[in-house]
Amino acid sequence: MPKRLAVVSHIPVYPTTAGNRARVLGLLQALQELGHELIFIQIPSGPYDAPESAARHEALVGAGNYYDLRHLSAPARWAKWLKVFPVRALSRLSKSLGIKTEWRYWRPLDSHISRETVRAVQKIIRARGCEICIVEYVFHSGVLVGLPANVRKLIDTHDLFTDRHVGYAANGIGNAYWVSLRPGAEARGLARADGVLAIQEDEAQAFLRMLEGHPHPPMVRVVSHFLPAQDPFPAREITHRAAFVASYNSANVQALTLFLERGLPEVLQRDPEFRLVLAGAICEWVPDHPAMDKFGRFETLGDVFARAPISLNPVLSGSGISVKTLESLASGAPVIATETGARGLGSLAGEALRILPDGDWTAYADALCELTLDPERCARAGEQARASAQGWNLRQRAALEDLIDG
Repeated sequence: MPKRLAVVSHIPVYPTTAGNRARVLGLLQALQELGHELIFIQIPSGPYDAPESAARHEALVGAGNYYDLRHLSAPARWAKWLKVFPVRALSRLSKSLGIKTEWRYWRPLDSHISRETVRAVQKIIRARGCEICIVEYVFHSGVLVGLPANVRKLIDTHDLFTDRHVGYAANGIGNAYWVSLRPGAEARGLARADGVLAIQEDEAQAFLRMLEGHPHPPMVRVVSHFLPAQDPFPAREITHRAAFVASYNSANVQALTLFLERGLPEVLQRDPEFRLVLAGAICEWVPDHPAMDKFGRFETLGDVFARAPISLNPVLSGSGISVKTLESLASGAPVIATETGARGLGSLAGEALRILPDGDWTAYADALCELTLDPERCARAGEQARASAQGWNLRQRAALEDLIDG
C-alpha cells in the first residue's frame, strides 16, 4: 500500500556529483517506483552549504514536498559548534603535543545536528502525516527520537562509522575519514530505528553484531545502491582507452597518483598506444600527464564511456559500496577494479568486473590490456556488464519493500 514518507538528508541530490548523492537519488526514485509519496527534507550540513536548485528537487518529489532547512539561526549555529568544540580542541592539543589518543578522531553521535533542526523536521513530519521517516546517516538519527510511535523509523547508513579513521590511517590518508564514531555510539544510533538499510553484507553483519543483546533490535537488511537507467553509449571503434571517473577526495587522488606512478608504466609496456581519460571534478585539482586526457565534468557516464569504453576503479581506501563501479556496469562499461574498488560486489566478479588485489599493479595492467588490445573481447565484456546489472535493482527493491512493510 502506498505510504507518505519523509526522507531527511543533509545531502542534496542535484547536482549528482558524488556517490552519496547518487545513492540518495536512486533511493528516492526506487521509493517513487513503489508508489510512495515523498517528502524530502534537506537539513544543514555546516556553514558552507552551496545553494542548490530547489526547483529541481521539487520537480523530483512534487510541488510543496521539498523543504530546505539548511539556514540555521545564529543561536543554533553556536549550539552546534559548541557540541564539537571540546573534541576539536582535544584533537588539536593532542596532535600538537604528539600524544596519540583515539579521542582526537571520535565525534559525538549527535554533533552533526542541532535541536532546532530536530524540532523543525519533526514538526513537518507531524504536519504532513508521514507514516515513515528515513534518515540519511546514523549521525542524524537524533531526528527519530521523539517521533510518534506510529511513524516507522528507518536509517539509511551509507557506511560503517565505528573507528572509521583506522582504515584510512592504515592506507596513509588518516585525515580523510570524515566522521569516526567511538565503539558503542553507532549501536546507540541504530537502536533508535525500527529498520536499518546496510549498503553491503559485511556492514549488515557488523551492525547485527553491534546490536546483539539489545532488547528491541531494529530489522537490518542489505539495500544497496539503486542503478539508474542508463542509455547505452554509442558503439565506436575506440581502442587503447580507459576512463577513471572520480570526484575530488583524498582516496581518489591517492588512487590516481599510484596508478600513474606504478600502474601506467606497466600498461604502456603492454599497450604503448594507451591513454587514460580522467573525468569528474578531480580534473580541476590534479596536474596534467602526457598519457592522460582530462574530460572534466560530464552530464552522463555514457558521454565518458563513448570516449573510453573501459572503467577503472583503482582505489585503495574507502568503505561502503562502490557506486562508480555499479554505475559503470549499468552503463555497459566493463570495470577493472581493485578489491577496495569493488567492495561489496564480489558476487558480480567475472569478465565484466575484474577484481585484482590492492596494490598488484602488474595484475591490474594485465587485466586492463586484455581488453584494450582486444576490441571484440571488450565489447563482449560490455554486454556482460549490462547483463550483470539487470537483476541488481530487483534484489535491492525486494529488501527495501521488506523494511518499509516491517
